[in-house]
Amino acid sequence: MDKGLRKEMKKSLFQISGGFRFVLLLTAGVVGCSLNPEKVSRQTDEKVYSLLEKRWDESFGRAEEYQIEPFSPQMRQERLKVLEGGSVLTLAKAAELAVTNTHEYQQAKEQLYLTALDLRDVQHLYEWTPFARATGGYAKEGDRDGEGGREGAGAAGEGGISKLLASGTVVTSGLSVGYMDVLSGDFRSGLQTIFQAAITQPLLRGADRKVVLEALTQAEQDTLYAVRDFNRFRQTFLVSIVTEYYRLLLYQIQMKNSREHYLRMLSIYDKMAPLVQAGRLPAFELEQARQDKIRAWDSYLQAKQMYETHKDALKLMLNIPQETSVEPDENEWAALEEGLKEPPLTEEQAVEAALDQRLDLANAYDRTLDAQRHVEVAADALKADLTLVGLYSPANDGNRRYAFGADPGDLQRVRDRYEATLRLDLPLDREMEKNNYKRALIALAQQQRNHQKLTDQIVLEVRKAYRDCQKARERYQVQKEAWQLARERLDKTLELMQVARAKSRDVLDAQKDYYQARQAFAESVFDYSTALLEMYRDTGMLWVKSKGRWEIRTASSGGAER
Repeated sequence: MDKGLRKEMKKSLFQISGGFRFVLLLTAGVVGCSLNPEKVSRQTDEKVYSLLEKRWDESFGRAEEYQIEPFSPQMRQERLKVLEGGSVLTLAKAAELAVTNTHEYQQAKEQLYLTALDLRDVQHLYEWTPFARATGGYAKEGDRDGEGGREGAGAAGEGGISKLLASGTVVTSGLSVGYMDVLSGDFRSGLQTIFQAAITQPLLRGADRKVVLEALTQAEQDTLYAVRDFNRFRQTFLVSIVTEYYRLLLYQIQMKNSREHYLRMLSIYDKMAPLVQAGRLPAFELEQARQDKIRAWDSYLQAKQMYETHKDALKLMLNIPQETSVEPDENEWAALEEGLKEPPLTEEQAVEAALDQRLDLANAYDRTLDAQRHVEVAADALKADLTLVGLYSPANDGNRRYAFGADPGDLQRVRDRYEATLRLDLPLDREMEKNNYKRALIALAQQQRNHQKLTDQIVLEVRKAYRDCQKARERYQVQKEAWQLARERLDKTLELMQVARAKSRDVLDAQKDYYQARQAFAESVFDYSTALLEMYRDTGMLWVKSKGRWEIRTASSGGAER
């Protein structure tokens, strides 16, 4: 091969490689700008939690236990460390596990997070949005009419910013940069830039600030609703956990009462047997005592099964492994019996507290305001479209440089370019908009009825909860007195039996009545305790704190902590 030809080929390859070096450098820069997933996740968390904290009012409850956590099998073991040091599951530990370890609570936190994440998406639409993109490659234009073709390698990049203003104005500016290494042809190698700025401003439809910001306003409201819903969930969920814990305590007490009843019946039977052998008691009375003893044993077995079954169910609710040995704290039951007091407010005050503090009712009211705003937005869509478009682009130097990927017309322009255009779209066809306006009116009426219905429903719930609470308290007082009387009667009957002044049947009946009165009293303690909790839940007075603790709060009181 001729040395001159080889030299020209090397020169061409070198020129091509020069263009591609630019492309490779540009590609390396883009790859280097890739986002780090872990860093992105942390930054997103910071933004989302900031949004939630801004919309979290102190009256909702303490801003605690709302951060999401990735799933990890080891995480449950970490949370279960609260059970270390013994198998006793106190009410405080159960409440803490409810807000840190249960699946339902984790899902509620994730739903809250996702709603705030949707708000972040909408917020981004109203922010300055940067953009950047690049292309690179090889271009060749074949011969035409005997003229030499054009050939080159190069790259082009474009970057800029855009923003949607509250007035509906869309501002966009961008700069295009192109580099070309011309291998053949009549263009010159080098760098070329093109700048352009544009403004789009609606003047009629879509110009109202309220309409432009509707998506953002609704997203902010949805986040507020999610925060309220989450705190309402915390109230109801915590009450359900505490109720089931109290129920387990009830079954434990009833199981122990059944066992003690059986032992007493066994003792009475053992005392009657020698008397029957001595002929001082008829044999049929001993058989009756034996039947009562068998019934007592059967009651104990049923109570034990009920207790064990519900203990497993509570462990499932708290996400405690079934093989973990736990027992409820008996001291909690003693605290229940001693701490039961009258409700701290009247029925009218309870209704007033609910109407003032129920978070779901606040959401229903605000959704009515949303529906009113949607009607105004739908009415705006009936207007004509009148849009002002402005454009500015400075002149190029006209040096016939070839910018890779650019419009040749933009490169050859030698004067500054200004544009101002009015675009008018008359409302000749607004059928869908008219239908949407009617839909918005209907949705407003529906939401107003929903708010009214929920108000009536809450009043009904609170009145019923208050009456149930009063009834449970009266039953508690009656059963407490009945239990005390049954205990006194049993003690006296046992004393009379020792001096042969009471029949065995009297002793057996007194023991059974005492056992039944004791079981009924335990049920009344549970019923009254849960009735109080349900009233506090229905009135919205239960204020949740960290680790599942709570206070009973009204609009004018600080509350009592649990």
